[in-house]
Amino acid sequence: MFCINCFHSSTKVTNSRPHKKRPQVWRRRICSECGIAFTTYERISLSETKPIYLSSGEKESFNLGKLTLSISKAFTHATHDAEYSSFWLAQTVEDTLSTQYETITTENIEAVTHAVLKNFDELAAVQYAAQHRLISSTKRRRGRPSLREHEPLIRESPSQ
Repeated sequence: MFCINCFHSSTKVTNSRPHKKRPQVWRRRICSECGIAFTTYERISLSETKPIYLSSGEKESFNLGKLTLSISKAFTHATHDAEYSSFWLAQTVEDTLSTQYETITTENIEAVTHAVLKNFDELAAVQYAAQHRLISSTKRRRGRPSLREHEPLIRESPSQ
């Protein structure tokens, strides 16, 4: 690993621990050239470990960038979250998929993404579900009819 300060190619790992809840490893490193200490997190890349089975039956590698863009499209109401939270939410989805599923399908990805978004932002979850056709509305509008279709309910009295 190279140093983040002086870009020297040799660093020494002084401490390393696996994360308790996520499939990642925390490492404390020290540069042998400038002496700066820094922390790195190593994660399992889903794109290299498990193929994604599409609904057509084809295999594809996991694409974190594609998932990040899909999540950011659900945040039309909150541009800040679209810009800053989409990547971290996509990583959460990737971690969940890598630990909970042996074989991963597009339906698994959609379900886990919807669940993660529901915990983070209810409206984004609804928008994501609508974009991916996870929900559909079959309700018809009931109640009072539109006033444009019928004559006015209150009639004006003739002027005197």
